[in-house]
Amino acid sequence: MAIDLQALLNNPYLNQWKLFFIGSGLISLSTLLIAIQLDLSSAEAISSMIKYTVRCAVPFLFLVFMASSLQVVWPSLFSRWLARNRKFLGLCFASAMAWQALFILWLANIHSHYYAEEVYNLSDTIEGVGGYLFLLAMVVTSFEFGRSRLTVKQWRNLHKAGIYYLWAYAWSVYWYELYYYGTHELIDYVFYWFGFGAWGLRMLAWSKKEQKKPINKGKTKLKSST
Repeated sequence: MAIDLQALLNNPYLNQWKLFFIGSGLISLSTLLIAIQLDLSSAEAISSMIKYTVRCAVPFLFLVFMASSLQVVWPSLFSRWLARNRKFLGLCFASAMAWQALFILWLANIHSHYYAEEVYNLSDTIEGVGGYLFLLAMVVTSFEFGRSRLTVKQWRNLHKAGIYYLWAYAWSVYWYELYYYGTHELIDYVFYWFGFGAWGLRMLAWSKKEQKKPINKGKTKLKSST
């Protein structure tokens, strides 16, 4: 039986706030189900939960990163759905990162020695804090009370810089996993190429826009001369 893609993507449960509540609810439920199976008095178990929550978050981040570019490169029902739900997918990403922040703070406070010896790295900490600050600013300014405090240009610059920073930080994690640490988990390859593909779409969209500029300028000149 053929699937009516338009009807599926227009389903209220796959759009806007209902999409967010379902997405964040599934993230939270799966996180709790995994957590109750582990001995969270162990530093290693808490560390594994940090890794799990990142894996929940990353697909949402890469989808948000590619949303506007996909609409330029390949306009379709899916790209339009992705573009109009970009904010809510971003909030799903934020909810997963909130879980990660909770487990990081848990590990740092309860197992400070393990955190200092096995996890802490100054450059990683600075980059991670920078990512959380960008994410917090982007979440706050996704709502009217925060957005109204910025000009249109400031808002665009914040969200553009933030999404590039978060993409680069997340993607670099999987680059390091594969090419520095030499791990061979399938999920690392999937996220590495997913992130790389999202960046490739951005480059294709930028190239397509640049190619149109001379044509548009020529049309403007022609109109002004007639």
